[in-house]
Amino acid sequence: MVLSAEFKQSAFDQNPKSSEDLTQEKIKQYHEDGFLIVRNFFQPEEIDPLLRSLTTHAKEYASGEIRALDNTGKPYSIIYWTELGDSLLGVFPRVARMVEGAETLLGESCYHWHSKVCRKLPNSGQVEWHQDYGSWYHDGCLSPQLISCAIAIEPCTPENGCLQILKGSHVLGRMDVIKMGNTVGADPQRLQIAMEKMEIVNCVMAPGDAVFFHSNVLHGSPPNHSDRSRAMMFCTYNAISNQPFILEGQEHHRYRPLQKLPNSAIIEGNYHSAMEDKAEVYKPNPELDRPFMNIPPFAEK
Repeated sequence: MVLSAEFKQSAFDQNPKSSEDLTQEKIKQYHEDGFLIVRNFFQPEEIDPLLRSLTTHAKEYASGEIRALDNTGKPYSIIYWTELGDSLLGVFPRVARMVEGAETLLGESCYHWHSKVCRKLPNSGQVEWHQDYGSWYHDGCLSPQLISCAIAIEPCTPENGCLQILKGSHVLGRMDVIKMGNTVGADPQRLQIAMEKMEIVNCVMAPGDAVFFHSNVLHGSPPNHSDRSRAMMFCTYNAISNQPFILEGQEHHRYRPLQKLPNSAIIEGNYHSAMEDKAEVYKPNPELDRPFMNIPPFAEK
């Protein structure tokens, strides 16, 4: 289901009440489909600084990126962060319209789980079909009470590897996680049967468009066969009641109170840099940490 820009009220409202724009019908649609697309969720003036930073801070991003390989050996890049400072990366996940939208769809208060920028350069690989909760279950979350908001930084099309969602698949429950390349995916047999019964939705998005999606919905993205890059930011929130019961190796996912920022925070430039001297960049340590998303939740055999 696609919402209009009315969802966010005034783009830079100092006292955002985005949850009031999510009617019961729209909330019901999210729970039926497992996702909700919001057009023009962020304005060009908000996305442009993030897009520019991918070039002007290319070395900093590259030093913090995890290079993922798909099942064919083709790469794509991810940069993660969990702590939220005063940089552009730290401000985005705290913007009120996004946090309140997540809380409304979750039905309870949440905190920041983690965020990431996923970049696909021309001729880069695919993201295998997976459920986010497939990994987060192993992080110690008892239930799939997590939600992600994916924001298009660059145009996202089927040709350059846009996000794809299997509509309604969140009702299937958690599937087994299978290793694919140096990442993971959903059980191929069950996935194939699900795809025969359910609709694959291409999330074609312009910069600033966003999609909220359930942690159990099956999703992935095809290879980038174009000559244009594709970049998206994913901000994920966990219900406070669902914080990991596993403590060892989950310090980066522990509950921290989330301070919501006015919708005007980015447009008014209330951040001091693109990245906070790498403080917000997180790289999983296989010796210490439990699995991060798309990191195999089992030891090598």
